[in-house]
Amino acid sequence: MSKKMIIKGVGQFLAKRASKDGNGVEVITLGNMQDLKIDMNVEMEDIFGGDGLFAIDTLVKSKSIEITATDAKFDLAALELMMGSKLQEQKSDYVYVLGEQKAVTAGSLDRTASTGSNAGVCEVNFGGTLFNGGGFAVRLKNSNRLLKQVSLSTSAAPKADEFMVDTFQDGSENKTRLIFSPALLNEDVVFNYQRIETVDVVDILMDEVPFPVHVVHHGSFLQKDGTYAGIETELFSCMAKGSFSIDAARSTASTSAISLSVIDPERADGKLGSVKRFVSNKKV
Repeated sequence: MSKKMIIKGVGQFLAKRASKDGNGVEVITLGNMQDLKIDMNVEMEDIFGGDGLFAIDTLVKSKSIEITATDAKFDLAALELMMGSKLQEQKSDYVYVLGEQKAVTAGSLDRTASTGSNAGVCEVNFGGTLFNGGGFAVRLKNSNRLLKQVSLSTSAAPKADEFMVDTFQDGSENKTRLIFSPALLNEDVVFNYQRIETVDVVDILMDEVPFPVHVVHHGSFLQKDGTYAGIETELFSCMAKGSFSIDAARSTASTSAISLSVIDPERADGKLGSVKRFVSNKKV
């Protein structure tokens, strides 16, 4: 008879694309889990006959196995697993800069001319890597008034409700500044824009569906006799279900959770998976 053990931790979790030989491509490894729950359910239906108030038999209607894992570290592979979309690594794309704030200072419409101060200006932090012109949205901080972008001009300053974008080369560096009406000198402005960045990205598509994965949960836990008792649960085919949650809150470390449900892998031996217990003299 298998010896009992005490599970003193959460272990590790691996999911890979299901394949007939069991050697699928690894999708995700969760090594910083906060909790993992495996629910094995049996749905029964009572069968009644005659006038008795107790069932004369039962009928097993269905069995199910569900896995829920919460990890302390966010991994885009978890989103790939849940949504069925492909993870693209080191791709040149855009990201947003939100809520950049600057004070409007005195400047010139024409940077190359000595015309004195005839406009208000501020420099953009990531002005050298704008994506498609930046797509700027600019507001006055105090009044929250949205300004309108107009074409760049070196002869006429923008009106009080307008701004211009001036992208130029300063030596070997590209820079961008925003130009305002002189009436806005010393005003604080808040603006959002897009910049180019190298990213890992999962595109969420309307017609993608989750793919089946082969799941392994492995844990090795020290027992009071000095040995390490291990438990390993292997499920040959699982599909994502429910919701993928990114739990972000103020003053709290964010976590993310994935949920999976076992489906029939249609193996010749009829197996859905296995649960193994083992003992070792060192942690594995």
